[in-house]
Amino acid sequence: MAGGSRPTQADVARLAGVSRQTVSLVVLDDPRVSPRSRAAVTSAMAQLNYRPNVAARALVSHHTGFLGIVFSDLANPFHAELAEALRAAADRLGFVPFISPVGQSADEEKVAINRFTEMAVDGLILVSPLSDNTTLEAVGAQVPTVIVTRNSGPANVDLVHADDRASAAQVTQHLLAAGYDPVVFLGYERRIKGDSSLARIDGYRAAMRRAARAEQVQIVTQGGVPQIVGGLAASLTHGFGLVCHNDLIALEAWAALAELGLEPGPDVGVAGFDDTGMARFPGVGLTSVNNGTTGFADTAVEMISQRLAGRTARREVVLPTHLIVRRSTLRDEPDRPPRPARQI
Repeated sequence: MAGGSRPTQADVARLAGVSRQTVSLVVLDDPRVSPRSRAAVTSAMAQLNYRPNVAARALVSHHTGFLGIVFSDLANPFHAELAEALRAAADRLGFVPFISPVGQSADEEKVAINRFTEMAVDGLILVSPLSDNTTLEAVGAQVPTVIVTRNSGPANVDLVHADDRASAAQVTQHLLAAGYDPVVFLGYERRIKGDSSLARIDGYRAAMRRAARAEQVQIVTQGGVPQIVGGLAASLTHGFGLVCHNDLIALEAWAALAELGLEPGPDVGVAGFDDTGMARFPGVGLTSVNNGTTGFADTAVEMISQRLAGRTARREVVLPTHLIVRRSTLRDEPDRPPRPARQI
């Protein structure tokens, strides 16, 4: 190897005492290589700081090792935490992850998907996708694809999601049992089949019907949480409860209540979804549904790996959830009427 030049497979072969073909087979992870030869080649690669040519390897193996991950909203802290979990899971299984946030635009999402397919990624993971099933079916026909957080999709893609309907019903029942009345759902409503927003609203409605209580769903628009919370505080005379679609909305509601002189827990029950790090901050203590961020990531990446290994049958995994009760839904003095809202 000439001084300063990039090491080659021939250099690795000389140092390891094997043929160049053996080095090539190790790079391609060919199972025919003996453990002894593989160890010698791996050691030589490390000593020489040899890095395989990804493009050349892809031409031979038909795999790039690339994994495309598309998010519809990285502003959501759950998605940000899931992105890190997916990166770690991909790294453990030998993939190189590429992450593309696309906001709330189906057109941007399609552009990101097309770019990833042009890169010849080995798999696609779509988190809360905005595209319709026709589009997703076409994607699944080109590359192994996993949809995360949606409970339905085309037959040729895999699904991993939580039981959002059951967990929303559980949160609602918890607030009712704690004495909050009425209990209001505060969240999004994305008219996409299988979207978690629809499942959570459905679970809330089911719990309210079982309790013979009136349903009240408040749909959030961009920046609209303070106005909705202010309206509820002005119109409701008893301590009410809020089932929020996610922790981000719940904490926005918390801030709005604080501006009105109301305290989550004693005055108003507030619960979210996703059990993000913000819910556990000291001094916050937000009741939230833990739906297993690591479980989503590990399962999704494993599904891609299984597809590449030859699995053709569709898989759907429903992850368990856990309601984590914190002070935002604990009424320290159940018989104490809520403090009047501060006049502004």
